[in-house]
Amino acid sequence: MALACCLLGASAFGAPDAPGTFRLRVGPFFEWGSREGVGLTRFAIRPFYAWERSARNPGDEDMEVVWPLTHFSWRGEARQWRVIWTFWWERDRTSRRSRDYSFSIPPLWVNGRAGEEDGYWGLFPVWGRMPKFFLLEEFRWRLFPLWLSYRTGGTQGVRRDYWLWPFFSLKYDADRTRWALWPLYGTKRERGVDSRFVLWPLWNDRTFTAPNHSGTGWMLWPLAERVRTDSEWGGGVLPPLFQWRHTRDGAFLLRCPWPLFERYRDARESTWKSWRLWGMTDRNTRSGWWLLHPLVVGERQATENKFTRRSRFWPFYVSEETYAFDARGRGRLQSSHFRVWPFYASAFHEDEGLRRRSLILFPIRDVPAVERNWAPFWTFYTAERGAGERETRHELFWGLFWWTTEDEE
Repeated sequence: MALACCLLGASAFGAPDAPGTFRLRVGPFFEWGSREGVGLTRFAIRPFYAWERSARNPGDEDMEVVWPLTHFSWRGEARQWRVIWTFWWERDRTSRRSRDYSFSIPPLWVNGRAGEEDGYWGLFPVWGRMPKFFLLEEFRWRLFPLWLSYRTGGTQGVRRDYWLWPFFSLKYDADRTRWALWPLYGTKRERGVDSRFVLWPLWNDRTFTAPNHSGTGWMLWPLAERVRTDSEWGGGVLPPLFQWRHTRDGAFLLRCPWPLFERYRDARESTWKSWRLWGMTDRNTRSGWWLLHPLVVGERQATENKFTRRSRFWPFYVSEETYAFDARGRGRLQSSHFRVWPFYASAFHEDEGLRRRSLILFPIRDVPAVERNWAPFWTFYTAERGAGERETRHELFWGLFWWTTEDEE
């Protein structure tokens, strides 16, 4: 009974928000917020339902029902939703009478429309076609792996057909058709490189025909490899374990053995690394080091008008600071983030203000769906200050206790 009274009390004695806003809360379970001139901006009955309208872009909305089972979003002319493992996306086109849309249940079913007359559908692995599939312009299949075809986009886009994938394929280049019978023999041309394999992976050779990069290269796996062009030369023993490269502009690469040791150097970069175990790099304005990347990382980046420093021992510790400099060289704090997981987090940006909170049980920073649906259950303390303001508003136990402090200039 005492707990119920406290939670209900939080709705009656909520902390005051910025002028022109209103917020009603009942513990972490219920929230209703609005902003002057915009109307309702957040409504939640946790953990079953949450809806939010973006403060920056009022046309952007997000909604979840029992997240992570469902998610619905509106982004201007585009709308999309996900219910468990089914996905829908659609977008209005002002120049068309119809809408583009896509519906999918990966990896079994897809259907949609990418233009007024470009409808498509697919039932994998029986029959289908998909435009704009990952990096491909178009992807087709018939009784996969009996037959599949894909086409890449861009000025050098090509089409490739497979029969009994991945064994036999035809690739249609601008000049001629190339074929491959994997793993016995095959040829291809991509961006000025003619490649061939025989008894893959035992023998591979390449002929480079691009301007300022003509030459040859070969690899007899697993014994040796060699490359020599107008701009690059090198070789290897037991590739890819031991390799070296030199370029005409002074770049140098050494692996011995890969991936345990790698050294790279050119006019702008100097890097030592042992795969993801450890490493350090210096690239013009950026320098850094890591251990067990991406868990333990330190990084600095400095330009004429900005300096950024980051350090991380994920998920337990994160510290980031960015300073901006004016024409006279005077610096100011532009943004910062500090986190000691799972106890405390603080974030500041000069255009958004300051926010502090505790606890922070979710180890990944600022996942919007988590913030709407689950974070209030473990966030017992918050402190917020708007951009350009001096007054900080503190809340404890979802607004049951609140107070303000005046920050010194």
